[in-house]
Amino acid sequence: MNKIKQRLSAIPIVRAVILGVLIAATTTVAAQEDGDSAAAPRTRHFSVGIMAGLDRNYHIVNMSYMADMKYDKFRTGTAFGIRLGYSPWKWLSFNLGAVLLQKNYHMDHVFQYYRLYYSLPTTTTNEYINVPLEMKLSVGRTVKIHAFGGIYGGYWLKSHRKGVTYSFSNDREYTFDDDVEFNDKRDNRIDMGFTWGAGLSGKIKDRIEVGAEVRWYYGVDDIQKPYMRNLNPRYNTTITFQAVVAYWL
Repeated sequence: MNKIKQRLSAIPIVRAVILGVLIAATTTVAAQEDGDSAAAPRTRHFSVGIMAGLDRNYHIVNMSYMADMKYDKFRTGTAFGIRLGYSPWKWLSFNLGAVLLQKNYHMDHVFQYYRLYYSLPTTTTNEYINVPLEMKLSVGRTVKIHAFGGIYGGYWLKSHRKGVTYSFSNDREYTFDDDVEFNDKRDNRIDMGFTWGAGLSGKIKDRIEVGAEVRWYYGVDDIQKPYMRNLNPRYNTTITFQAVVAYWL
């Protein structure tokens, strides 16, 4: 619980304010739409959709005591998923999804040995499944603007490392390219957090809606278990840029 509180305290104030203003503005405009159409129930309540795009993962770790380690700020991956939606009104809907996405990061181990400097890069590719549950507010007629937010749970499916290591006994570098075997005492494979974002969409046919959205997955779980003392917590914040196609039932 303390780790979650520490993680939540690191949310930038500006991001929280922008999200609040966006949701408040969307709610206000939707409530003021002309006529009874905004408040009237939909004729079609349920939708099923697919999502596909790219993501950029920000691997967050305290580097105060890791002067010889350098992490890339962002690393690119892919995101694919499906989504089920229920919309009691035109301006409000609830979505449940399942997304397969990558939360990758790159690290350089830089050190000096016998007056020589070495840089040993490692790229880690992580595959997760996330299940977001969210509320979405919408405004507009031909083109709709959306703002959404909620929570998600997930699971760490796979990890792969590719890079260079150094053998002091042989005084030479070695390359490696292999899957990481999970350790139940070391790796926390449960992934939980908050999700929010915004997007645009429009109908191209009576039942088919297409759109684009940007989404944040803000993880509050340390990816490590407390298997040793004085560990630096490590978290993932992932931003996805994806296209969405929905079919109204």
